[in-house]
Amino acid sequence: MTSLFTASPSALTVTTGQAPAGPGAAATLLEVALAAISGEILSPVSLTVDYGVPLQSGEAVTLEAAVERSTRTLVFAHGRVLKADGALAATGSAVFRRAEVPGRP
Repeated sequence: MTSLFTASPSALTVTTGQAPAGPGAAATLLEVALAAISGEILSPVSLTVDYGVPLQSGEAVTLEAAVERSTRTLVFAHGRVLKADGALAATGSAVFRRAEVPGRP
């Protein structure tokens, strides 16, 4: 991967890499990207994936992810996986629960 999603939360982040093996490749890529863009320790609450064209193992992909909004306890993010030719492999959205940190209101 060329980026580790170091942009500030809510910023659109783009990275490139290779698709893992298996039919759930796009879902795996999206969950990792959406959790990373959220910028903190989170627990997944929900992940929704809509599939486009299938990915092949090792195929070059581009991931885009952004935080839509966040509340005191939840983070809402969305993203997409694009093939090298620009074809849409998947879109997804996720809700994450913020970890409880002692002393944080």
